[in-house]
Amino acid sequence: MWDAVQIGPFLLKMSTLAVIVSIATGFLAITFLVKKDRATRGALTELLSNAVLLGFLVWKFSYALFHLDQVVQNPSSLLYFSGGERGAWLAALAVLVYFSLRLRKKSVPVDLVAWAVATGSLAATGMYQLLTVLLEQSGFLYHVQQIVLCLLFLVWLQRAQKQLNELAVWLMLLMWFAIGQVYVQFYVQPREAAFAGLSSEQLVYYGCALLLLFLSRRMTKRKGENADEV
Repeated sequence: MWDAVQIGPFLLKMSTLAVIVSIATGFLAITFLVKKDRATRGALTELLSNAVLLGFLVWKFSYALFHLDQVVQNPSSLLYFSGGERGAWLAALAVLVYFSLRLRKKSVPVDLVAWAVATGSLAATGMYQLLTVLLEQSGFLYHVQQIVLCLLFLVWLQRAQKQLNELAVWLMLLMWFAIGQVYVQFYVQPREAAFAGLSSEQLVYYGCALLLLFLSRRMTKRKGENADEV
């Protein structure tokens, strides 16, 4: 079970500490793997740092948005609780809006930002899954397979880095990641089948994989037609 640690006058949940450690791991992975000049690296680091800080604050303090009555009764609950899954989606939306506004003003290639976000996210997710295994000591097979998936896709990202300026490559990568999630979700306990032996989460991932496959094939076909015209 998740526990809490006392840091001075504050009580910090281990789940929040795990998120902080995971984010730091993501940044270390980006710093270690990025191979660009100092100016580009600095701009990329600043952009991602602001995005992560924004996302973390929105996720953490969105608890007040979803549980305003409890925060009014006990303001210190903001330090202990977070917005949970709904807060995570809200944080992702905030970061997406931030990227759309800031990328126009930054001299950082979009494909490099996408690569850095994907690399950092996979490293952070892998670390979070590892910490979850160590702290909760449950769902071992599920979390270990998630770690393996993260490692595999990190390697894929590094080998395909020169081709990541093509959208079709990203679509294929996301498609296989979604397929991997369909498989891994079989090890979630308890798991309730919704249709054809698949849970609702698996159906969502399966639908995303089919959509990504359709888009990828359509882009490849269009690219081939344009090459024939030339």
